[in-house]
Amino acid sequence: MKLIEFANAKGGVVWVNAAQVLWVAPPEGASASMYGDSNVRAVTRLHFGQGTSIEVRETLADVVMRLND
Repeated sequence: MKLIEFANAKGGVVWVNAAQVLWVAPPEGASASMYGDSNVRAVTRLHFGQGTSIEVRETLADVVMRLND
């Protein structure tokens, strides 16, 4: 079992079992600006079985890299 430490959306620490993550994506309703709006906070939603998910304060690219490391 590989546990990875992330900061949750409110700043606390969460540990995630990488094997239980089904997919990752930006949170619902997140808008992307083609001009790179710097005010948008980096948040990624990790999805698990039975419809559960958690938001972490990491960019999508960072989450994918850490899960595949």
